[in-house]
Amino acid sequence: MFSKLRKGFFYTAIGTYANFIVQILITSILSRLLTPKSYGVVAIMQVFIVFFSILVEAGMGPAIIQNKKLTNNDNKILFNYSAIFAVLLAIFFGFFGFVLSSIYGDHIYEKLTWIQAISVFFNGLNVVPTALLNKEKKFKEVTFSLLIGTLFGGIIGIITAFLGAGVYALIFSAIVIAGINLLLNISFTNMKFSKHLDRSVLNEIWDYSKNQFGFNFINYFTRNADNILVGKFMGVTPLANYNKAYQLLLLPNTLFLGIINPVLQPVFSEYQDEVDYIRDVYYSIIHFLALVGIPLSVFLSINAREIIIFMFGKQWGNAIAPFQVLALTVWIQMTYSTSGSLIQSRNQPKLLMKNGLISAFICVSAIVIGIFGGNILCVSISLSIGFIINFFVTFFRVTKYTLDDNLINFFKNFISPFYLGVIMLILLKLVKKIDISNVFISLVLNGVVFLVILVLYIYFTKEKKIIIALFKK
Repeated sequence: MFSKLRKGFFYTAIGTYANFIVQILITSILSRLLTPKSYGVVAIMQVFIVFFSILVEAGMGPAIIQNKKLTNNDNKILFNYSAIFAVLLAIFFGFFGFVLSSIYGDHIYEKLTWIQAISVFFNGLNVVPTALLNKEKKFKEVTFSLLIGTLFGGIIGIITAFLGAGVYALIFSAIVIAGINLLLNISFTNMKFSKHLDRSVLNEIWDYSKNQFGFNFINYFTRNADNILVGKFMGVTPLANYNKAYQLLLLPNTLFLGIINPVLQPVFSEYQDEVDYIRDVYYSIIHFLALVGIPLSVFLSINAREIIIFMFGKQWGNAIAPFQVLALTVWIQMTYSTSGSLIQSRNQPKLLMKNGLISAFICVSAIVIGIFGGNILCVSISLSIGFIINFFVTFFRVTKYTLDDNLINFFKNFISPFYLGVIMLILLKLVKKIDISNVFISLVLNGVVFLVILVLYIYFTKEKKIIIALFKK
């Protein structure tokens, strides 16, 4: 299993990190060309784009990966159905602009949704090709198409922003990314439409996909309730600042989980009945993520001001305090986000949906409580507490029902990373006492200290042997 995981991690790492660098450059440029209000409008749009992407997929992607009996003709029939869903939902998304205009009091949504409907259609068509590439463990092709799409989409976004397109620059960028990604994935899979629409093929994956869809639907509202509520009750400018902080919170997930999660389900699914083996491998991955995630949380929180100003400019100063709080939960995001792929690979879609319901209740309740606080800092604090509670509840259920284990054994993987986090906190606090006015120099100094502490801790503790053993298995 480890050889397959390593191969998958290698190719997805290349694509993920290259894609990350491109996105950072593009975001940094666009953040200086566009106003927080423009980003706030797009943040609201993005919330519902994700929602419609969930609707159009209907849990089909993971179901295709998990089902080993589907034939090439079955895949073509599923491609037919995905095209029908994509067309219907793209049209519905266009009309949905009237609803957004009514809710947020801005008629610009009536135009934007019809343009953005193109990317909704492209994303819908891309469900089956992407799932097949992941199922066949063609991770190199998946990351290549995403990277090329992001590169060209970013170029279009920057050019149109310089030409004064404003909020439309972000929309055009998203359309180009989705379109190129689709075309390349179709080329890689040689995907074609079938002349038939056989309902029995849908029935073959329905039991799995309906629960996956239910989880995606619930998880969507869990992840986006903050954007919806902040945008409605506080306005688009506070939403833009909150959204910037939340984007940075998820960056480590992009860097680490963007490599791990696409690989876990396809590889683990081959060993779905070997729970002892899966548990051993999964705990090794969790330990590694915690070893990086806990000290990284400390680093990001302490350097929140420098990171926000360096990446986005001084106009985003109101995003600093929310990010400082949210950054402390980076380690939770990094470890928690692997639970879905684990449950999928063990063929437990009902457990996945139940966990989603519990998570939704905890996190949405936390967001509502934060909204009553009246500012985005209160929302950030309340949501962070919700993340912590959700982490304990979710992994109690995962260790019991998916890994046939208990929380005590699970949390043993966090003892050493926690010690490292304490050491990192003390030393970085001492470094921060040095008065450095230049944001870039301050970031570099703190970054070097972070890396030195991390490397020395690994080298002089048992972590060195654990990591070497992990990559030799």
